[in-house]
Amino acid sequence: MIELGRFAILLALGSAVWAAAAGLYGARTRREDAIRSAEDAVRAAAITLTIAAVILFRAFLTRDFSVAYVANYSSRGLSVFYTLGAFWAGQPGSLLLWAWVLSLYSVAVVHQNRARNRDLMAYVVPTLGGTIALFALLLVIMSNPFDRLAVVPADGQGLNPLLQNYGQWFHPIALYMGYVGFTIPFAFCIAALATGNLGDVWVRTVRKWTLWAWLFLAAGIIFGMRWAYVELGWGGYWGWDPVENASLMPWLTGTAYLHSVMIQEKKGMLRVWNVFLAVATFILALFGTFLTRSGVVSSVHAFAQSSIGPYLIAAIAVLGLLSGWLIAYRLPELRSKGVMESVVSREASFLLNNLLLVAIAFAIFWGTVFPLLAEAVRGVKVSVGPPFFEAVVGPMGVALLGLIGFCPLLAWRKASGRNLRRNFVFPLGVALATLAALAAISPTSRRGPLLVLTLSAFVAATIVSEFYRGARARRRIRGEGWGTAVTRLTTRNPRRYGGYIIHLGVVVLLVGVALHTAYKQETRASLKVGEKARVGGYVLELRDLRTAASATRLSTIAEMSLRRASSGASLGSMRAERNSYENQEQPTTEVGIRSTPVEDLYVILESADPAKRVASFAFLVNPAVFWIWFGGVIMMAGGLLVAWPERKSSGKEVADAAARERVPA
Repeated sequence: MIELGRFAILLALGSAVWAAAAGLYGARTRREDAIRSAEDAVRAAAITLTIAAVILFRAFLTRDFSVAYVANYSSRGLSVFYTLGAFWAGQPGSLLLWAWVLSLYSVAVVHQNRARNRDLMAYVVPTLGGTIALFALLLVIMSNPFDRLAVVPADGQGLNPLLQNYGQWFHPIALYMGYVGFTIPFAFCIAALATGNLGDVWVRTVRKWTLWAWLFLAAGIIFGMRWAYVELGWGGYWGWDPVENASLMPWLTGTAYLHSVMIQEKKGMLRVWNVFLAVATFILALFGTFLTRSGVVSSVHAFAQSSIGPYLIAAIAVLGLLSGWLIAYRLPELRSKGVMESVVSREASFLLNNLLLVAIAFAIFWGTVFPLLAEAVRGVKVSVGPPFFEAVVGPMGVALLGLIGFCPLLAWRKASGRNLRRNFVFPLGVALATLAALAAISPTSRRGPLLVLTLSAFVAATIVSEFYRGARARRRIRGEGWGTAVTRLTTRNPRRYGGYIIHLGVVVLLVGVALHTAYKQETRASLKVGEKARVGGYVLELRDLRTAASATRLSTIAEMSLRRASSGASLGSMRAERNSYENQEQPTTEVGIRSTPVEDLYVILESADPAKRVASFAFLVNPAVFWIWFGGVIMMAGGLLVAWPERKSSGKEVADAAARERVPA
């Protein structure tokens, strides 16, 4: 079976190469039979990669330690859940996952466009086939998951303890679905540039694909933040790590693209922006793959030193140069016929939104690659840490937050004074009232959180007013109740109102980040059994300190009782652990977390001496962290609403929608 897996990857490589070659031949000669042959080759690549993936899953489940990859990332004592998740724990499996997911996406694209967009598909298929071929080639020559060991061990090395978390399933899968998904808009963009069909067809064709890719990448980032918070034992969720940055950059440019295409669809503008953003998002997704797998950065998320880095960076360079040449070649045709009539308009606010998102992505990119460039050019190791990113990205993020509220209030083409007065009175009133209330409650409040909370109130009020006006129009026309009107308003126009829900989620998340960053507390204490420590509004008592051993792990466990400092009321107990694993050099921690909507109490067991009954702890009070995760849930709900396939409207609903457009807000 293992040899069949190796052969399946070889067949996938051959099929992908044929898809690229036959597709290009068909595009150049306008031979439909060659294009259909290329599409069949994409299907063949998907089938063979599926066979390879199934065989690798089987090797893990049967504990076939003759396979080096299985021996390196699993063991007999590992549960089935984590044994299956070990598929993508290392570089060979993750590359196979990349190629496999892309092949399945490609088959779906081919099926979806079997009777339409035939001129575009002549170039879409070669682009997808070439990308599959790149990863299949890396699997064949550099990182084959089916390589065998000369001597078969009795047991495997096991999975890194940090990966033995539910996040090992959710975070990587969602991240890959997002990264790989951005290949589809890139392929259609290249096809549009190659054919000269630069209208709205390619944009409309890939809109849902882009939305799902964006949604999966957003979910992957949120899952990764949560995983880091509960597993790494440092009390944070985002450290501006290079690999974290690598996932955020394509999300930012993808967000800019989704906003920008709306202007092209409505006004025929920003077409250059759209092709640039489609290309940049895919290039940044590949760049994230390079950072994770090349070993050029030191990161808890990265794989070990690898020789595939030069191949990936060469592919990125080639794709970037080819895409840049195509954009330059088509630039005269890409120039917009429409003209922006006023800087005080929704079009202008969308453009400013794009500029800020791209500027943030560029700042993160520069801060991520500068240490690599400095070391390569000058031989000097330079560290660019959180202070740089917070100082540079923070102000732009605050400006972007304010723009989220301003944009929906502006009219298309040109906002009149009457329009501005009518739309801005309520949100500005809410923002000023929020500012006054916060200043009265805490006169010494820090300016950063105060500004974020005030702008967040402004954005939330904007969203509420948009729902109110839309629901009021439905009530006038249909006589619906408020609940029914809001529900149907949202489900009948998910693109607009789902977008508002996403914005609300972003606001809630940023409020949590701002409050946590400004008001977190940290206390360290060394306690003997029976001693107490006061942390914020809590009193913790070390009740027990013991060790527990299993076949592969030695654990030191601290049991603590928790009380409210002000009243002495019992709040239950907390438990923190420090574990040492066989075959792992570094011990790991299992933190104790008590989470409420107000704050999290976070307990880290840093060191312990069970014989002397004494242990050292780090205690953190993390305010508003709950709202970070809740904001992420709201974002996902809004994203699902926007990305979900829309049902076709009946004739009556179309007529009602037209009537609503004529009702003054």
